[in-house]
Amino acid sequence: MDQPTQSDLRLTKSPYPQTEPAAGAVAVADSHQAYVTQLFQKYRTALQRYLRRFVSAEDAADLVQESYFRLLRRGELVHVEAMARAFLFETATNLARDLRRRRVTRHADQHVDLDSVEVIDGRTRPDEHLAGEQVRALLERAIAQLPQETRTVFLLHRYRDLSYPEIAALTRLSARTVARKMAQAIEQLSAALGEGA
Repeated sequence: MDQPTQSDLRLTKSPYPQTEPAAGAVAVADSHQAYVTQLFQKYRTALQRYLRRFVSAEDAADLVQESYFRLLRRGELVHVEAMARAFLFETATNLARDLRRRRVTRHADQHVDLDSVEVIDGRTRPDEHLAGEQVRALLERAIAQLPQETRTVFLLHRYRDLSYPEIAALTRLSARTVARKMAQAIEQLSAALGEGA
């Protein structure tokens, strides 16, 4: 392998002198942190109370910490107290919205702790499976025998999860007629399943 030449060594050296951080810069950073700490002490309780309207107390405490961390990174902006306070509340509001949005999309409120759930064997016995298939076939035949309008109302409500007013708008029937046809469908299907049992 070739040894580096003097010109190679000159190219790797920085043209700027290497210096230690100035004592003034360290003092400014320390005073900035002290100022943000003072703001934290002053507005923490009000900010937590504000956030508890949107999220739990535990989440509010975490969001307050995150808001102050982001304020600390903002540098010179925070030296005007009114701007710092506005930044804190705006940041906290946005963090709370983001948290709620993430929880809604992940259905966090519907999660179940698996340690507290007793797991049941999901396999069905052959006779139970056959009985289920027979009931399903019977139900499909009964639905096919419903009058066209009644069948449409039933399928839109049960399998598309549409409300009576939505079905009424879609089929140009009144909401009362939709409710009546739904009742007729349930009555006829119950009778068909009762006869098949």
